[in-house]
Amino acid sequence: MAGGSWNNFLTIHTGQRITTDREVHLNAVSPEFFATLGTRIVAGRDFDERDTLPVSKGGRPVAIVDEAFVKRYFGGRNPLGSRIAHGSGPDARPDIEVIGVVANISYRGVREEWEQAYFPIVNAEGGNFYEGGNFYVRVQGTPEAAFQSIRTILRNADPTLPVTYFRTLDEQVSRSLNTERMLAALSGSFGTLALLLSLVGLYGVMSFAVTQRTREIGIRVALGATRFATVWLVLRDALMMITAGIAIALPCIWALGRLVESQLYDVKPTDPATIATATLILCSTALGAALIPARRASAVNPTEALRFE
Repeated sequence: MAGGSWNNFLTIHTGQRITTDREVHLNAVSPEFFATLGTRIVAGRDFDERDTLPVSKGGRPVAIVDEAFVKRYFGGRNPLGSRIAHGSGPDARPDIEVIGVVANISYRGVREEWEQAYFPIVNAEGGNFYEGGNFYVRVQGTPEAAFQSIRTILRNADPTLPVTYFRTLDEQVSRSLNTERMLAALSGSFGTLALLLSLVGLYGVMSFAVTQRTREIGIRVALGATRFATVWLVLRDALMMITAGIAIALPCIWALGRLVESQLYDVKPTDPATIATATLILCSTALGAALIPARRASAVNPTEALRFE
């Protein structure tokens, strides 16, 4: 989720020579990286210490690819033992052996599903060579206690070693969702404002309708219409408007669902529970706005209503 990787086309040799049709996300990781993250090795094996040695010291170039890579470029064939190379030119020599397949990881963002290839971080002169990067540590206990222990270990190893930040994986995921949270907050605010405006508009329309029908309501009351019948006369018109609005809105929800899904994380385009809840809230608040003019209509004095111009 830190966004660290580089991109490049790859050349694949598996019976025939092909090149990727788009750039692949590439990254260098150490052994036990996938075990630390709890990511499943689907086929083959993980990197080991031998894979991190330079070729001059007995190491060999190897790589691990994710399931998305296998699905896109191998078409159901076994990728283990096939060879890949950086780049797509004619001079690219596929000499990196695929030794494993790992489950897809949302490496750069929670919404991104992309082909990923991993390579071992190679030791330099027998010692680990890291030129900056992120270290993932699986700990027990509270993050604060773990941070303090790690600081002590690093200080004892090299007091001048700079550490940019400590962050839990949950915090990293939360940071990657800042844009989604902002969009959700803005959408909620605009939705609330739209609801208030619709209630004010409905109240104004129903008040105007009651005023226009004052004589009719007075005649109905004079002929024996009950208070409930008068209230229902007004609410029925409000229900018709609400029903028409819902009938227009539901197809729009279906049409715009994909847009909402693309802007927010883990939001289904059509969630029946959410739609039903929103519809219920709109209906209840709209009827509440129409109830005030309806109660006023039920209290009309027939004599005054017949004189109304």
